[in-house]
Amino acid sequence: MDVAPDSLRAANLGVLSRRAPRLAAEIAASATPATHLLSHAPGGEALLAVDGIAMHHPRDPSGDGVRWARGAIEKLEASGASRAIVVGLGLGYHVEALADRFPGEIVVVEPDLAVWRAAVAARDLRPLLERVVARSDETDAVVPPAKTRVLQHAPSALRPDGAHRALFETLVGRSATNGLRLRVLVVSPIAGGSLPIARYATHALTALGHEVRLLDLSGFQQGLNGLAAFGARRRRQAELESGFCSVLGMGVAAACESFAPDVVLALAQAPLDAHALAAIGRTGAIRALWFVEDFRRFTYWREVASQYDHVFTIQTDDCFAALRTASDARLAYLPCAFDPEEHRPVDLGYAEREALGSDVSFVGAGYRNRRQAFRRFLDLDFRVWGSEWNGAVDLERVIQRDSARISTEESVRIFNATRVNLNLHSSTYHDGVDPQGDFVNPRTFELAGCGAFQIVDRRQLLPDLFVPGHEIAVADSVTEMRELTQHYLAHNDERLAMTSLGHARALAQHTYQHRMQDLIGAIVAQDQDRLLARSRPPTFGEAAARESGALRALLERHPANAPLTLDAVVRGIGEGQGDVSEEEAIFLFLHQFQELYLTEARA
Repeated sequence: MDVAPDSLRAANLGVLSRRAPRLAAEIAASATPATHLLSHAPGGEALLAVDGIAMHHPRDPSGDGVRWARGAIEKLEASGASRAIVVGLGLGYHVEALADRFPGEIVVVEPDLAVWRAAVAARDLRPLLERVVARSDETDAVVPPAKTRVLQHAPSALRPDGAHRALFETLVGRSATNGLRLRVLVVSPIAGGSLPIARYATHALTALGHEVRLLDLSGFQQGLNGLAAFGARRRRQAELESGFCSVLGMGVAAACESFAPDVVLALAQAPLDAHALAAIGRTGAIRALWFVEDFRRFTYWREVASQYDHVFTIQTDDCFAALRTASDARLAYLPCAFDPEEHRPVDLGYAEREALGSDVSFVGAGYRNRRQAFRRFLDLDFRVWGSEWNGAVDLERVIQRDSARISTEESVRIFNATRVNLNLHSSTYHDGVDPQGDFVNPRTFELAGCGAFQIVDRRQLLPDLFVPGHEIAVADSVTEMRELTQHYLAHNDERLAMTSLGHARALAQHTYQHRMQDLIGAIVAQDQDRLLARSRPPTFGEAAARESGALRALLERHPANAPLTLDAVVRGIGEGQGDVSEEEAIFLFLHQFQELYLTEARA
């Protein structure tokens, strides 16, 4: 089509005005910066370069588009997709080639309006624009409602701003949690703060529809502690403990061989050494670590990070730089969260409020900086709950229950019974507030989830999670924490308003389901070719919809989005009452046959 650029642009925008009016208006109002350069191939076809990166083959852009489309078709067919989302437009050659070969719906997402402007001015895209759904952002229109495959235009992904790559991963993540069911093995530590997080993550992954098994290794704590009975010297004791953990690690590898997970998610301090992780890798499982600890204080990551495929951390820049010296794993920031079924507002009676409540309280371990800081609150109605406070003579009268450990359930009740909850992050090398503190602890999210008011010390990563001074009270020092405590004790309306906003933010963005959705999305974005192509069992809801009568009733006993497995059906039968029906007897026979077969296969 040999027309002036202005006429070509007007013709293309005319189609877009009907198909995507908001996008057309945004393109018309945008400008093409000097970094977006149009030129022509030897054959006359238009070319585009952005920030020095060629969006197409410099001599044969159409042929380049055809080659891309052939690879895309293979991916679409392998995953059985009926819908394609293409991230990155360039000048549209690859999308045109895909549209000629793929009969399903095609959505094109190009976040750079200047690229859209260059494309509509350089080529006649009217047939393509009539065929595809055009978007510039991750609106609801591109959230995959059906069997969808997200495809990446590689040159666009190379752009230095990283916007296309991030958008691709976001959309792949949405695709992953909207129909893809993975088999996930969650590995807990033997003890420590990440032990409950392993349980919360398991619960969240199950709620998202994945088939999940938790290896709760807390039962081995007594055995680990029992090694002290040998009275070994320090070095020998460390060797004994290392050997004990190595045995547990190989046990996890054996569980992988049996369960055959797609993903093994290890929480911080899980007893997995390099040998065990290598064995897990040989099973084909993707190995992910959620390192919910301070990388500066806990440095065992140096020995194991290289064996993981993905490492998720609660810290960013310095942490990433350190990890990159030890591992080629894919790194991602994944902050802590809360479980709304555990950490929730609770109505307390008068007796419980008397027993657990106070104007001010703290629940947690007695680190050095807290022992010093909390002396400033002794003239208030103040209580300290938790372990490791022995020897804190100055605080003796406010320490509850002789420094006994407080359960999660009781912590929730204390949070709810307290008017001002102090949330001072631990530090062994700073008095009071750590000026370099970056990560945000689980307590921040758990207090917000409980609808409890808190004052937290300032953290570098906090503003991305809650709005300081609006959704959460933030102190730069112990002195300010004290001043804010007195202020909010005297201003109930302000305290309650801030609590409500923080609670709403936590529910909207900071549950463990949100975190696990992000984690699975990041993993699938990196390795979707294998994971998306795997066949998955139907859910109980899908299976029940295809049946009727007694069999349908049997299937409807289970959560609709749970994976349909023989083990789950049999567990449900065992929990039932009355005589076994004919349908139930068939499932029991099949399960018995399966167990016999597996026993012989293992032998």
